[in-house]
Amino acid sequence: MMKQLIYGILISLLFASCSKKSTDQPPQPHTIKVTVSGADAFNVSLSEYKTTDSSPKIVDAKAVAKGSSYNYTATLNQNDQVTLVLASDVSNTVTYRIYDNDKIVVQDTDREVLTHGSVTITYNIP
Repeated sequence: MMKQLIYGILISLLFASCSKKSTDQPPQPHTIKVTVSGADAFNVSLSEYKTTDSSPKIVDAKAVAKGSSYNYTATLNQNDQVTLVLASDVSNTVTYRIYDNDKIVVQDTDREVLTHGSVTITYNIP
């Protein structure tokens, strides 16, 4: 009987030591903030491509009046993607910034957008 108890304990220890413990961390959320301003009126389209989606989805599209700015904030995860398209009907200069958890990760100042042209900016969340 004692022998069976010892064998039982040894087998339990063997299974416990051989079992794999998961060290995978859940995805850490990223607070993504986008800001854009322009010298003249412009149009903006913002899409998100989440790893759980089959294709990118436009989440915001609007016209921004001269003297106004555009702001957008979302919570996304690692490997998601944000794409910003800026378009103008007149020759324009725009300034944009994309923040990831309050750190500027993409920016440009006085980026030229030609008449009836557009600029596309993509940020892949690491």
